[in-house]
Amino acid sequence: MLKKHHKLMWDFTSAFIRSLRRPVFIYLATLAFTAQAIFAAFFYLAEAGKNERVASFFDSFYFTVTVMTGVGLGDIAPVTGPGRFVAMMMMLAGTAIFVAFTGVLAASILDVENEHLDK
Repeated sequence: MLKKHHKLMWDFTSAFIRSLRRPVFIYLATLAFTAQAIFAAFFYLAEAGKNERVASFFDSFYFTVTVMTGVGLGDIAPVTGPGRFVAMMMMLAGTAIFVAFTGVLAASILDVENEHLDK
């Protein structure tokens, strides 16, 4: 029984690793990084010089990553109307992209589970 459990866990792990090479996962990773870079640029343009917490593009990129992943640490917050609008767009895009990541990984896990049910 223990050996079956280890085999199942190994299959799940290898399915996860295989899913990282799926074209849809690579597309989503590229989309996520591109969206973060674009949103960071827009946020920087809207907030630089008006928000003391946004001193560099890196600060803007850091804010973008925390907002799009849903972490939102709160150490940087938009102070301008356009900055707030960009932040809202980041929240919506981040939710959509990372939900899609979850779907891809869930599909991989279900594929492995179905393979084991067939055996």
